[in-house]
Amino acid sequence: MSDPLRILHGPFGRAALLRLDRSMVLHAHRECHVVLKIGGPDILFGIGEREHPVTVRNALLINAWEPHFYHHRSSAAPTILLALYLNSQWLKEVDRRFSRSAHPKFFTRPLVSMTPRLERLQDDVVELMLQQVAPSSDIVEQWIAWIFEEVTALTTPPDRALPLGVHGELGYDARIRHAIGRLLSDSVAPVDLPALCASSGLSRAHFFRLFRSSTGLTPLAFINMLRLEAAVLSVSRRDAPLQDIAAQLGFDSAANFARFFTGQQGVAPSKYRKVVEFVDPGAKQPGIAALEQAFT
Repeated sequence: MSDPLRILHGPFGRAALLRLDRSMVLHAHRECHVVLKIGGPDILFGIGEREHPVTVRNALLINAWEPHFYHHRSSAAPTILLALYLNSQWLKEVDRRFSRSAHPKFFTRPLVSMTPRLERLQDDVVELMLQQVAPSSDIVEQWIAWIFEEVTALTTPPDRALPLGVHGELGYDARIRHAIGRLLSDSVAPVDLPALCASSGLSRAHFFRLFRSSTGLTPLAFINMLRLEAAVLSVSRRDAPLQDIAAQLGFDSAANFARFFTGQQGVAPSKYRKVVEFVDPGAKQPGIAALEQAFT
């Protein structure tokens, strides 16, 4: 089982320091993210259909909406990773150059070589995350913004034009846009895929092909992406039993929910809940208001 060492939530998204020793199924996020190796053996991390090396000499960059996975080799020792899941609206407010970070082709390549500055920033963030008391939101945000600025300078031309769709991420076929709007309007409700196909006026096969060509994801992967977002938020609250969260998200048991969550996050929901912390002290419930806004 993967062991989360520290997870910080805030307006920026999430920062996770993780001892990774468990596979993760193919999944996606609406946030782009940056993965840095802190210690342990080198690993291969999959994006799409290809695995890429994650070492202390490079940073792994995963675009929003981009399917990715991890296949753990059973004989390998755990690898320590720093994973930053970055909210696109927060990035847009940090710097207008990041306004297209929600696009699935924002990063032009999956790997960039570590620079001395990026190494120093990585060490600083890890040091912040290992402090006994959670650091302030301003401090965490500043260091994460600097990391994103550095990796963006290494991979994304500043004047690169990317087409944006209704949610700022993708250009959709109108019928797929309608279907996605329905899914986003109630991301925790059970989905009747045949009915969704019928409401779009498309056959199941045509709907699936058009959905994938528009979003890069299958309808099921998209639905699971939304369910995972809702699951992460609910688990992080700590105010509802996991059994209740499972039922709310349409799982028939807490065990099936735990398998789903662990398969996509690499961490069991019970472990995630124990280590998650919020770094926005201004909210009535620390970080919750900002986090909810980040997921809308």
